[in-house]
Amino acid sequence: MRRDDGSATQTGTAHTEAVPTEPAAATAPRRGPEAVRAVLPPACREVGQLWIDGEWRPASTGATFDTIDPTTGRHLYTVAAASTADVDAAVDAARRASARWWAMDGQDRARILRRIADALRAHAPQLGLLDTLDAGRPIRDTQTRDVERAARIFEFFAGVTDRLRGANIPGQPGFVNLTRYEPYGVVGAIIPWNYPMTNVATKVAPALATGNGVVLKPAEQTPLSALLIAQVAHDAGLPPGLLNVVNGPGDETGRAIVAHPGIPKISFTGSTEVGRLIGRTCGESLKSVTLELGGKTANVVFPDADLAAAADAAVFTAFMNQGQTCTAGTRLLLHDSIADEFITLVRDRMATIEVGDPLRPETQIGPVVSEAQFDRVKSYLSAGLDDGARLLVGGARPAGAPDAGFFVAPALFVDVEPTMRIAREEIFGPVLSVLRFGDEDEAIALANGTPYGLAAAIWTSDVGRVHRFAERAEAGIVWANTVHTLHPGSPYGGYKQSGVGAEMGIEAVTHLMRLKSIWIGTEPWRSPWVG
Repeated sequence: MRRDDGSATQTGTAHTEAVPTEPAAATAPRRGPEAVRAVLPPACREVGQLWIDGEWRPASTGATFDTIDPTTGRHLYTVAAASTADVDAAVDAARRASARWWAMDGQDRARILRRIADALRAHAPQLGLLDTLDAGRPIRDTQTRDVERAARIFEFFAGVTDRLRGANIPGQPGFVNLTRYEPYGVVGAIIPWNYPMTNVATKVAPALATGNGVVLKPAEQTPLSALLIAQVAHDAGLPPGLLNVVNGPGDETGRAIVAHPGIPKISFTGSTEVGRLIGRTCGESLKSVTLELGGKTANVVFPDADLAAAADAAVFTAFMNQGQTCTAGTRLLLHDSIADEFITLVRDRMATIEVGDPLRPETQIGPVVSEAQFDRVKSYLSAGLDDGARLLVGGARPAGAPDAGFFVAPALFVDVEPTMRIAREEIFGPVLSVLRFGDEDEAIALANGTPYGLAAAIWTSDVGRVHRFAERAEAGIVWANTVHTLHPGSPYGGYKQSGVGAEMGIEAVTHLMRLKSIWIGTEPWRSPWVG
């Protein structure tokens, strides 16, 4: 799903431990706790701490939890688990810092956000290593594409800090009506584990740009890069209290954030199931909430498409990041006349995918993130077979993958019916299902035939068909002859069970600010009751 330079005075008490800006030495450990210690801030080199009000702190209760390296299935690192008291402290820090931050000149805020973007790029080797060890995402992506996207998100939102305009609304004579956007003050941000560092940028950059402080809870499976980003942002000049990182499990730390009376805005990315619970809690307390939830993207191919390019895209969209992408094109809809030919093209391309240790630069697909996710994917593979689909290729432990770890070979199902679980439910793993259609109306019906509506894609040379599909697709994002084309300036959000509101773009700005209407009388006021 999912940002230059300048100078500004840093306020408050600073805790400025140096963080290495050069890649770790070639002799440094490549995985395990020692590899993590080599790149985390010094205060986190025994236990990953909480970052609250510009300083590292242990959990107030002393509680910790362990993260697991999905490549080996073994312990990776120990991290502090925030209590309700720790969340209280983070909220208080964010509220106080937000007031000072909003009072700054917008261009001064922008300079700091641009410096953060530059600092993220400077720390690409360390950030990428942490995400690869934590999430299993290939290092060829984490140290390049992921860091660059995170930096560009900060850069984009740096450009809106001094452009937050209201309006002068024409009204009746004798009055002036103005509107003004103001920050909520504190944003509670809860992110998933699939793209850890870019998910941080997606939540934090627009919230900071709009004058808010942030209480961020990383996914408990992948908290490590958020810790380094907190220190990097601080060293780049972000005043203390504006970014607070509280690690912990969703049912404890996440629940405390969502229920906290001092957090008027919640921004959550994750499963639809959890999103419903958060939406219910926010509804009961009348909080503003943005929810970016699950997806089941239809990737529709017509006979007049560039079939070679469409086949490349079909493999990429289904299997990048081990299929753990909410916009993954896991439903491949093929016109009857080209279905057999296209399946062969896809199968041939799948045979060339490099699956293995994500620290190897040639690896394209690593392990899924956890044992729980591994078990989930395997259960859907069984469900597909039980429902009568035919597993054409994949699904077992990949040849050449490490003996341990949570590896699943990319799987291709054919003879799939739209009522099957693998065709309707989000798997979040490397599983591609092929469905067939006879005409455009049937393709649209199949594309819209799930509870989700995050994204849809079409491959055709017929411009009219592109427009018809875009109009009729029940999805917040529509791609034509492309997949996964994103930009920080373009809104990202879904229909139906895929969420509420939008991230990215100017639309994210309006979701992170409150609108105030101001009436000013320009003539002496007279009561309507007085003659």
